[in-house]
Amino acid sequence: MVAVLAFTPGCSTKKNTFTRRVYHNLTSHYNVYWNGMDNLRQGIKEYQASLKDNYATVIPVFNYGDKAGTAKINQYAEVSIKKGQKTITKHSMVFNKKEKIKWIDDSYFLMGKGYFYKQDYGMARRTFEFVIKTFNENEIKYEAMLWLAKSNIQAMDFNRAQPMLDMLLGKIRSGEAPSRLEGEVQLNYAQFSILQKNYDAAVPYITRALELDIDRDIRTRCYFILGQIAQLNGSYDVATQYYKEVIKRTPAYEMSFNAQINMAQCYDATSGDRKYIIKKLTRMAKDDKNKDVLDQIYYALAQVELRDADTAAVIDYLGKSVSTSRTNNYQKAISSLQLADIYFKQKNYPDAQAYYDSTMQFLPKDYPGYKEILFKTSTLTDLVTNLQVIQLEDSLLMLASMPEAQRNGIIDKIIYELIAEEAKRKMEEMEQRMNQMYLSEGRENLIGSVAQEGKWYFYNPTALSNGFTSFIRKYGRRKLEDNWFLSDKTVMAFQTTTGEDTLVSEGDTTKSKSGGDKASDPKQREYYLKNLPDTPEKVAASHDKIIQAYYNLGFIYFDGLKDYPKSIEAFETLLDRYPENKYKAQSIYELYIVYQLLNNQSKSDFYRDMLLTGYAETDYAKLIINPDYYKEINARTTEAQDLYDDTYRAFQNQQYYMVLNNAETALAKFSADTALIPRFAYLRAMALGKIEIIDSLVVALQKIVKDYPKSSVRPLALNALNYLNEQHKGQVGQIITDTLILEDPGQKLYTSTPNSIHFYLLIVDGSKIDVNALRIKISDFNARAYASFDLQVNSILLENDLEMINISNFTDGAQALDYLKSIRSSRYVFTKLENVGAYSDFIISVENYPVFYRSKNVALYQRFFERNYLLN
Repeated sequence: MVAVLAFTPGCSTKKNTFTRRVYHNLTSHYNVYWNGMDNLRQGIKEYQASLKDNYATVIPVFNYGDKAGTAKINQYAEVSIKKGQKTITKHSMVFNKKEKIKWIDDSYFLMGKGYFYKQDYGMARRTFEFVIKTFNENEIKYEAMLWLAKSNIQAMDFNRAQPMLDMLLGKIRSGEAPSRLEGEVQLNYAQFSILQKNYDAAVPYITRALELDIDRDIRTRCYFILGQIAQLNGSYDVATQYYKEVIKRTPAYEMSFNAQINMAQCYDATSGDRKYIIKKLTRMAKDDKNKDVLDQIYYALAQVELRDADTAAVIDYLGKSVSTSRTNNYQKAISSLQLADIYFKQKNYPDAQAYYDSTMQFLPKDYPGYKEILFKTSTLTDLVTNLQVIQLEDSLLMLASMPEAQRNGIIDKIIYELIAEEAKRKMEEMEQRMNQMYLSEGRENLIGSVAQEGKWYFYNPTALSNGFTSFIRKYGRRKLEDNWFLSDKTVMAFQTTTGEDTLVSEGDTTKSKSGGDKASDPKQREYYLKNLPDTPEKVAASHDKIIQAYYNLGFIYFDGLKDYPKSIEAFETLLDRYPENKYKAQSIYELYIVYQLLNNQSKSDFYRDMLLTGYAETDYAKLIINPDYYKEINARTTEAQDLYDDTYRAFQNQQYYMVLNNAETALAKFSADTALIPRFAYLRAMALGKIEIIDSLVVALQKIVKDYPKSSVRPLALNALNYLNEQHKGQVGQIITDTLILEDPGQKLYTSTPNSIHFYLLIVDGSKIDVNALRIKISDFNARAYASFDLQVNSILLENDLEMINISNFTDGAQALDYLKSIRSSRYVFTKLENVGAYSDFIISVENYPVFYRSKNVALYQRFFERNYLLN
């Protein structure tokens, strides 16, 4: 038999003989399939070792990473897919509709797993469905059913996943499917629930899986998940027992560490040993191997203090958690959010805003309550901006009112503190670097080796000794403190010598010289004097900014924060400081409303009477007298909007006389209370341009420019006038009137066709980037991670130095977007680009490509791309 096989290297698959079946079974298994399977197994092992869990949330049973990170496994998956395809192509023997080579179904299954780990779940599902349908009599169909369910779960297609799991579990319990699959089925039920954040539903599935034969690492992971869910539900004793089980099983350090952290957070103030928990966490914080997870330790300490209601300690530990966070952005977001919430409850809005702002930089968009946090952040940002305006303008007005000597003294003190703080910071950074070097290499080795090489001064013993002697001779022995170099810290002034500002302290010779633009240097007086309101016009402008800021604050406190006392404070401060400000009537009305909400009828009546007596003709007074006043105004506004819509449609239909008639009606009827009037005027002008002489159009456009200087149609009128100035009178009819639609021009230029063929485009500056080398890198990336896609890489000159690299073809926008996310994560391709900072990349449909190439407006298409692809 062996002799026969040895002489049949090219054995045909066309004849169904025993010899050929043996040959193809052996060669398909050992020469092709086994290699592909082993390659994928190795890739999975390396890929999973690189994955990180987010322990701040309930971790999934199976961590497959995200699409952007699959570049690490794509090359292995591609090999397995190719090996599977090769096995099928070269060795499949189908006779009487039955496959005679037993490794063919395994090869299809291998291909499906390759697609699964590439996170191409569409292809994975189709492959597993093919295995189920084609090899219905083989046991492999049950594994394919399991993996089909897994594919649907990871694709978040839960409606398809559950019936498949239900069916498979039913077949297992009836004895039709092998019982060894039940553990995997139960675990995938749990995965199904966790990905939907239905954590309690996952518990019985995990509990059942633990009763079965499952992988040791997955078993440990299950105990951790059960601990997290119990902790979320406030069952701290139960959670602690699960975490202890995790630690006992000696998992990877990261999981063991987080189990200990979570155990500390399960501390019960009524029965727990607080001193022991604090001592344990503090010891962990001092351990050098935990330096990258200090943020989590401090967060855990904060939770302990939170249960003891020690708000000051909670704030301190959360602040340390945020400041020590280096790599765990999610933890930084959570710590910042909790700290922001505390400050917000205390109505310390500036600090709350700072930490909400930090939160939003790292908080994932699927975090519960994300939109509410975003709104709160935006509101507080507006609040702080207006508070800063008041503080700045008050400071500038105060400085401007001072005698010059006193003003300069204050500025000099600010500069002095700035220089001292900078010196302190540099000293701390230097000490930190020295400590790090001492810790990593040892002081003795450092001094010896650096001295031999003649490097840094402070590690050269001879130079260090000479320098110390010289220092003592010059300055004497001085206490180690801030600004040690000043012999008399109370005497300091700026003196001008030879046209330069020089920092001089009596008894010392230390000087700080600055060059360049003094107005942009915070160490120069000019920096603080440049915006000084030193004329009556500037003083008035400064006061106007303060008035506007107080008025804005009143509404932000009222509408955005529901802090009615603060709203009252802002409006009353405005009226006290500026009794005749332009917002007086509005402010009085708002105070009338706010005091009503606080059930302070006497104060509400006070402001009502003030408004009715002094401002009876205003809308605010009329609203008090007639509560339906604004309803009547809104009715007129709605009528005006309906008329405008009719007028615009008439213009589009070239019914220009109707446009003129409607516009005249609107200008007469709604001129006092609608913002649509400038638009009516513009439509009227353009209609005149169609039916009358050019002079009528020019006069109408000039009137718009003059009468509506702040309207959005003014730039359109100016553009039309410029066009008319450049063109002959006979070409008036060619004026582009579609500029009436006030929208992003890219939305009109390009069309959204997500199901069309797409390209990936990379635009680079050819003067800064070696385009040929970049093309080679992209081709290498494609060969490793996307070999089965048969992608083409081309490059052409777009304009000037801009080169466009085109990667085609992708079947649709979703596939192209997956590619974009994957290649962006490739450091091999993008490291040089990011260092240079001269590139743009996006995907584009086959319909939009020629439009883009003609316009060559990268920024315009980039906006369209971000709106229609990245934001969906």
